[in-house]
Amino acid sequence: VDMVIVPATTGQLGVLPGHVPTIAELKPGLMSVHDGNDVKKYFVSSGFAFIHANSYADIIAVEAVPIDQIDASLVQKGLAEFTQKVNSASTDLEKAEAQIGVDVHSALNFALTG
Repeated sequence: VDMVIVPATTGQLGVLPGHVPTIAELKPGLMSVHDGNDVKKYFVSSGFAFIHANSYADIIAVEAVPIDQIDASLVQKGLAEFTQKVNSASTDLEKAEAQIGVDVHSALNFALTG
């Protein structure tokens, strides 16, 4: 692997061989793995990236799904449903849970559409 780009909470983090050791929290978004001209893309929901001094990286994700396995119509449907739940929430907990759904589905939509 030549490079990995992960969606860190501080922004996109590109990891190349020799990268300074780092720990980064991941947010919902697109992770890409570059190996020569081959690029594999995954949607990660959250997690951590541990970049080690020996040019190895561990990506610990709650979920990682190949981007080509995601149904765009289901993403749109989920985004609409969670948006409606945010607007109709009667408690702070309901609103917070629905907002997480909106955030994840928005990130999914962005990963699919660029």
